Amino acid sequence: MEIKQTPERMQEISIAGWVNQKFNEARSNKQKRLSLDKACIDAYNGDIKTVKPDYASNHVSNFIHSTLETIRPIMTDNNPKFQALTRSEDGKDKADKVQMALNYEWDREKMGTKLPKTLLTALKIGTGIFYLPWDSKADKGRGQVRCIEVNPFNFFPDPMATSVEDAEWIIYATYKNVNQIKTLFPKKADLISGAGVSHDELVHQNPDTQVSNQVLILECWCRDYTYIDVEMDNGKLMRKRNYPRGRVITVAPVHGVVLSDKQNPYKDGKFPFVLLKDYDVPFQFWGNGDVEQLLSPQYSLNELNNAIIDNAKLTSNMPWIIDKNAGIPQNSLTNEQGLVIRKNPGTEVRRDTPPSMPMYVVQKVDELKGDMEYIAGVHDSTRGKAGGSVVAAQAIMALQEAGQARIRLKVKIMEECLSELATMWYARMQQFWKDDRIVRMADINGKVTTDTLTAKDLSADFDIMITAGSTMPLNRNAMLDLMIRLAQTGAEDGMPVVDREAIMEFVPVGNKQQILERFEARREGELQDEAAAMEQQLEQMTEMVEALTAEVDSMKAEHEKLASNKKEQELVQKGYQRGKSETELTDDELYGIIDSEKKIPDDILQEIEALDDSEVQQLLQMVPNLDEVIANNS
Repeated sequence: MEIKQTPERMQEISIAGWVNQKFNEARSNKQKRLSLDKACIDAYNGDIKTVKPDYASNHVSNFIHSTLETIRPIMTDNNPKFQALTRSEDGKDKADKVQMALNYEWDREKMGTKLPKTLLTALKIGTGIFYLPWDSKADKGRGQVRCIEVNPFNFFPDPMATSVEDAEWIIYATYKNVNQIKTLFPKKADLISGAGVSHDELVHQNPDTQVSNQVLILECWCRDYTYIDVEMDNGKLMRKRNYPRGRVITVAPVHGVVLSDKQNPYKDGKFPFVLLKDYDVPFQFWGNGDVEQLLSPQYSLNELNNAIIDNAKLTSNMPWIIDKNAGIPQNSLTNEQGLVIRKNPGTEVRRDTPPSMPMYVVQKVDELKGDMEYIAGVHDSTRGKAGGSVVAAQAIMALQEAGQARIRLKVKIMEECLSELATMWYARMQQFWKDDRIVRMADINGKVTTDTLTAKDLSADFDIMITAGSTMPLNRNAMLDLMIRLAQTGAEDGMPVVDREAIMEFVPVGNKQQILERFEARREGELQDEAAAMEQQLEQMTEMVEALTAEVDSMKAEHEKLASNKKEQELVQKGYQRGKSETELTDDELYGIIDSEKKIPDDILQEIEALDDSEVQQLLQMVPNLDEVIANNS
């Protein structure tokens, strides 16, 4: 079908041609590095065998693979620990929520597996790349941040750039199925058709595999310095940037089709790519990897090893020397064990003594191995192997710490990359998280925490840092011993320096939370028993107090009774002294009135009966209960 060449179509072809031109410039600039990167990848995979005759050995002892796989676990042993640093006072109370959101996103996007893979790419060829777009269709239309591992072979920066920040443009080139492109861009479906792959370095495939229905897609992120005139309310024209945050153009260069041309959708205005470098070389866009420094000794080591193997094959099966007239049939002598040889008398059948391998060959092999260790900075102590007479645990730990100096520098560069990635990730969340989101996180002990994150929680600006050395591994046995000793050490407040949970972090068991729960249940049971014992003791003390109170009340009543009787006695004595005859009352007679258990003497009763009315009235005023006393003694 013939396509009408309208001005719009001609402009589209021009834009697609410009992007394709930039792609070719960057691709040409990468050609020299491309061949080196492929050699490094082949060396890691062990695909460095050379063409040799069938009888020659072609063995590879892949020390490159061993070296890289020693470094990688050390660098990624622990998940990074984010530290959100607020830029304003109103963000202090939101720091915990921001860190929880970042930790949740890290787990959701499975960065625990993506980071080691990208790090391996950086170790092999010097640079790993993360692509951080916003996927608006994910999570049932709510959208999610995606972290995509980019093959450096598909990444084409501005040849003048030294970093992503100062690049004028960056092109991400991929091959996609034609049906996928037509689904994503239905308006351009009639202009797109599939074909084979013309740039093999952009895909991972067997060279013999035939691939069809593929379309080369170039996604170009570029700065834009064009201006447009905008009419203001007062009628004046003001010049404004056409694309103030930059521009992203997606084209199918083979067809001259612009699939998308829009402003950079991200408010931070950054290209959504973060580089993870192995060795960050100043003023150079691409980092250097370990493999390129190890290629030469690995090649030489392979040659020497194969020479030794070939020599061993020859010297262990020396040729037979047989006289023609020995009577031995041709091809009858083998290496069969217990072989019996019959020969004619006077003839010779023998083997020569094999020559020994020159010592300098073996020494050179050991020397090359040592060279690879020194080049990569990976020694026996790094692999956990103690050398010489070093057997003390603390001494081995000191050797390991010293041997990881090179690796710690790599870790620092990696943590700077992750810090930049987390800051960009947080900017995506600020821009696109409009709805509340429920996040669930499990701590190291397996305890699950659920919280709700709102757009207000992400309103403050933060710089996301990585806690220094948080990705480095820990000697868990040594740390467990340290935690136990700290738990047994009291602080100034009388409490231990660390608690039980700090110890459990380094205990090599999987059900840490269940163990802590059992401790907590046992503690609650002990507290309940103590509370019950205290309650019982309190009840006993209450009963004792009540008994003592009753006894005191009784004693008080008795005392009051005695005081009252004594007063009555004094009144009675006074009355008797006024109205009695010359005979005086004795003390026993007097106090016998007070004691209710004693009888009033008869002579006193007679004297009372002999009193006249006025004297009786006077006596009753002093002793109101006189009638009761007399009645009790009747």
